[in-house]
Amino acid sequence: MNYETSGVNIQKGNIFVEKIKEVCGSKVIGGFGGIYEYNNIQLVAATDGVGTKLELCHRLDQYDTIGIDLVAMCVNDILCQGGKPLFFLDYYAMGQLELDKATQIIKGIQEGCKQSQCILLGGETAEMPLVYDTNKFDLAGFSVGIIEKDIYPKKMGIGDFIVGLPSTGVHSNGYSLIHKLLEKEDYDLQELMKPTKIYINEIEKLKTELNGKIKGFSHITGGGIIENIQRILGEGQNIQITEPWKIPEVFQWIYTHSDMSKEDMFRTYNCGIGMVIIVDKNINKSRLIQEYQLIPMGEIIETEKEVIDYDKFF
Repeated sequence: MNYETSGVNIQKGNIFVEKIKEVCGSKVIGGFGGIYEYNNIQLVAATDGVGTKLELCHRLDQYDTIGIDLVAMCVNDILCQGGKPLFFLDYYAMGQLELDKATQIIKGIQEGCKQSQCILLGGETAEMPLVYDTNKFDLAGFSVGIIEKDIYPKKMGIGDFIVGLPSTGVHSNGYSLIHKLLEKEDYDLQELMKPTKIYINEIEKLKTELNGKIKGFSHITGGGIIENIQRILGEGQNIQITEPWKIPEVFQWIYTHSDMSKEDMFRTYNCGIGMVIIVDKNINKSRLIQEYQLIPMGEIIETEKEVIDYDKFF
């Protein structure tokens, strides 16, 4: 069993993005966030959901952290463009409104906004019994931020360093396969439920203290490490991952009990890296890694296909 046989076709999703670009006549769609200039003010917006991680809420009867995931999926994308989150809106749809459950969900969203240093400005609650079963619901989020200084990504150079910030776990992607695995194999559901890390403090510190040395940020979500880094690279550029890091146990479990290839794992999951930073090659790499507790990964190279020795990881 792999991600596609569990019901998710990443390739088809990528094709759909190209169709959207054709319909809208826009070449900028497909970035982590959409940038809009108004009266010389640069705004950046992002929208997302939490996918089938919602099903874990039902399994555990636990609803107080999924809202953190929702906010994180949006604001981390805004951070990648150089934005500072300003406000957040949610869309909460369900078959039947259950007040206790709904309150817990909103508390999680509020906590996510607190961590992101933005405000929960409003939202929509939609009770739709003809669309959702009684105990089912869905969440979507939308956030707007302001770019006060640099817009990312910048122009990358061959040899620029690739470093990462650790994830807290699976975050909010790839759960359709995980649910299929849980039908046959046991795993700690609380570990799988850990909320997505919000990287605002780390990124703001890096931007402030390494002014001019940061080339770009990549939020590792659907598409995994490979495709999300490739989204911010220039033409003819690709990634070379040369320095292995310890793959967290949860991803080892997924790999062991599924039919996912090692490459599939890197194209689907964050594999322990939640946010990637591209840094100028002329910086003191050893000092960078030690001072900011970053995970060394590799460098930007000139090639058509990514270069990764997967046997070093799985």
